[in-house]
Amino acid sequence: MRTGREGMGMEIVRGCARRRGAPVAMAAMLTMAAGCGGPPPEEDSAGEATATVAAQPETGTYEFRLDSERSDPGEFQLSVEESTVHIMTGPAGIAYRPDDVVRSGDFEVSADFVQFGAPVGYREAYGLFVGGLDLDSPDQEYTYLLIRGTGDFLIKRRRGDTTETLVDWTASSAVVAVTEEVAEPENRLAIASIGGETVFLINGVAVHGMPNPEARPYGVAGIRANHRLDIRVENWTLASGPAMASGTAEGT
Repeated sequence: MRTGREGMGMEIVRGCARRRGAPVAMAAMLTMAAGCGGPPPEEDSAGEATATVAAQPETGTYEFRLDSERSDPGEFQLSVEESTVHIMTGPAGIAYRPDDVVRSGDFEVSADFVQFGAPVGYREAYGLFVGGLDLDSPDQEYTYLLIRGTGDFLIKRRRGDTTETLVDWTASSAVVAVTEEVAEPENRLAIASIGGETVFLINGVAVHGMPNPEARPYGVAGIRANHRLDIRVENWTLASGPAMASGTAEGT
């Protein structure tokens, strides 16, 4: 894992070794993290709404981790202005704040994504992750939902250097795809845990659900961006309760 500082005036480096970040305003924060990468979650098999959101200063530090230690951290550019996160990648990686964590109960994380400069048929993907554990160690874990401009989505679980496919690339009309060279598709992504089930949503459509023990959603939440992408992330929200209850299942 390699991280570093960009030549952008608004970016700072967080104290955790080998990672970097930037201040950002957030809509809400769950406040059960302590230290880099977040603590182990307390599983709530009953699915009760025990997650809590507490008032916090609307500042924080974004950190990132690249997939490969051989990658140049200077090629993962992350900048923040007010509540907007802008990520331009060479190498793939994740960006997150250690305080954006939930240990148990019902919750939803969501954000609006805009993709810039992607040609029609471009297959690099971006999205959200939940269940982040040990993100500053070789034993990192997280579950992620990705979409790409070809109009499909993927759900995987990372454990250390390996990934497990939970849902392989699947075409979905819920994804706003890149249909012309000048298009800047906007997509709202969300991952929610409600009643012991983890639900993955794209633009309000529930595209997949699975039991919490399979999805392992408790831990740090954040953003994932694959290779050579230019994306803007807005309206990041991490909140307790079944905010996704109004989502419509795909195909209904």
